[in-house]
Amino acid sequence: MKAPNKKPLGRPPGQQDGPPTSQHILTTASRLFMENGFESVSMNMVAQHSGVTKASVYYYFPTKNELFVACMAAVLDNVKQRIETALAQPGSFQERLVLIAQNYLQVPQVHMDGMVEKVKQHLSEEQHEQLNQHENALYETLEKGFAAAASRGEIHCEEPFLTAHLYVSMLRVGERRYSNNETLFESNEQAAAKIVAFLWRGIHK
Repeated sequence: MKAPNKKPLGRPPGQQDGPPTSQHILTTASRLFMENGFESVSMNMVAQHSGVTKASVYYYFPTKNELFVACMAAVLDNVKQRIETALAQPGSFQERLVLIAQNYLQVPQVHMDGMVEKVKQHLSEEQHEQLNQHENALYETLEKGFAAAASRGEIHCEEPFLTAHLYVSMLRVGERRYSNNETLFESNEQAAAKIVAFLWRGIHK
């Protein structure tokens, strides 16, 4: 008697419409991690929200840590691309800083740094270095923006890399939520405008 033919495990079928399955999983998981934090997200949850099987998630991302690192790298790359796009827009450098701030504050938060810090002990040295490289690329993009504005005479900025870090640290105030879920600002637009205005007083010539 012949043994029944078993279909070998292979690449999951792609999405009928839209992005490839791997990208769809990555986008969905990124949103879940950013909204809920690392501990609250399971591979099964990612599969359910992605509309794929759990086996499909594991095919592309063998462990939750690998999925997390890929998600955070993708989020950082997306933020970097938005910064590059904003810096290329016409208008004053102050207006472009406001645009960058608005884009930053639109990213859903359980804040990334706090989340990465909690997950840090579970990541390999290589994975941690991978995240550092993506984060540094974001700051380097901002550094170039501040340096270019200084060379044009728009701002006074002797240390553009430090200024880039200070700018991002200030933006985190805009996403801060207190125990009663209140924020310092009525909207992301107000937060962006006020934070940049505060920074501008320190760097404007």
